[in-house]
Amino acid sequence: MNRLIGQAEAWWGGRTLRERRMLLVMAGLLTSFFVWMALVQPVLGWRAAAADRAEAAAATLAEVRAAAASIAPPRPPASPPPEGLEPLIRRTAEAAGLEVVTVMSPSGQLGFQLSSVSSGPLFGWLGPLETDHRLTICSLGVTENADATLNVEGGLASGACGA
Repeated sequence: MNRLIGQAEAWWGGRTLRERRMLLVMAGLLTSFFVWMALVQPVLGWRAAAADRAEAAAATLAEVRAAAASIAPPRPPASPPPEGLEPLIRRTAEAAGLEVVTVMSPSGQLGFQLSSVSSGPLFGWLGPLETDHRLTICSLGVTENADATLNVEGGLASGACGA
């Protein structure tokens, strides 16, 4: 190893000042070229690939949203139940084994409150209200209790929810 270093020093010492400067400039240019090719070009390629993937994801999202909108066409407005909305809510809640308290929701629809209810009977009651009786759940607030039961507040309408 020392022999090679000695030969390199002798070779370098045999060069004129002008040749040394030209060799240093050439080494700097070669180093810059290799840094550009090894680091900068791959990073630029990764950036372009990420932009392409983001564009493809945005297009896919638009397609999915359009497909989701076409799957469930809007239902025609439901007519109010003949017995009235509040008696229907009470009757279906009692049939599901729930004790419901009806109130006026902040948006002006018929509201309901349930305390210490488990999720199975709750959603077993809300699902048929939407599908069988064509009611719209305008708002739903759920809070979990320490004993894994739920406190629920919500608002229902027989048509579209009001503003």
